[in-house]
Amino acid sequence: MNKDLLERYIEGNVTPEEVETVVDWLDADEKHVKEFMSLHKLYDISILNQPILQQEKTGNSRLVQLRRIVNEIAKVAAVILVVLGIESLFEKEEPTEAPLLFQTLYVPSGQRAELILPDSTRVWVNAHSRIVYPVTFSKNYRQVELDGEAYFDVKHDETSPFIVKTEKMDVKVLGTEFNVSAYSKNPEFKVALLKGCVELESLGSSLKYKMKPGEQIRLKEGKYISSDIKDMDYFKWKEGVLCFNNQTISEIMDELSSYFDIEINVMDRAFLKQRYSGKFRIKDGIEHVLKVLQLEHNFSYIKDNELNKITIK
Repeated sequence: MNKDLLERYIEGNVTPEEVETVVDWLDADEKHVKEFMSLHKLYDISILNQPILQQEKTGNSRLVQLRRIVNEIAKVAAVILVVLGIESLFEKEEPTEAPLLFQTLYVPSGQRAELILPDSTRVWVNAHSRIVYPVTFSKNYRQVELDGEAYFDVKHDETSPFIVKTEKMDVKVLGTEFNVSAYSKNPEFKVALLKGCVELESLGSSLKYKMKPGEQIRLKEGKYISSDIKDMDYFKWKEGVLCFNNQTISEIMDELSSYFDIEINVMDRAFLKQRYSGKFRIKDGIEHVLKVLQLEHNFSYIKDNELNKITIK
């Protein structure tokens, strides 16, 4: 990776395309993350804590109030946070308001992060996820953009709705607790409402739906499919625990593949129909899960680190 690009990435002086390039590089190998963190230590990050930042844009100088970038990032390694002055990701503010300054938090595979937004809303961000949010919210609404999975505990404010924008759906709330799974590379979209009330609005249509507490919604072929939340343990991912409740091996392998960003190929199709229940600490890694599964199921596996692939026989 070009060192100049990494330095500009740390400074926040990059384009959206360059952000994608660096993030993909970081996610490809844990060694890349270590290299990045070493370089980051050499960079003078004191500017991130200064209350005023002099910013140049199209030849005109202006002062931009810069809040502290992260109030809390808890118990997570290799979480990449970038400050970006990107106005096109969100709707434009009224001309009387200053353009918004945005931040991007990216969580690599096998990790998770917790942060507090400018309005005191708490967010837990799952593995292989990206959330974009402004340094300061607009007066009339609070809006973030999500690609991946996150759990929100939204600060109640009747005068300012909280909106989670995803590729397939917008989730609008005033104050509540809910979980959103909206990976752009996964066709399935899911929202689980634990407390409060949320309204779903499908992009590209006028279809809206108001959820009730304890309800889970999946979007399939443009239709809302409602069901009750059956397993509250699922949401323990925000505490660093993966929970499986009488799930098929096929479902478990799909979840492990997505979470740890690795291809899993199972040779025995009958094995995929078997079921398993258990809880695992995320930090123990995917091979720990497989070794525990071997105690109840007869199989062997081979891990190819170069191809980032696991074959189960």
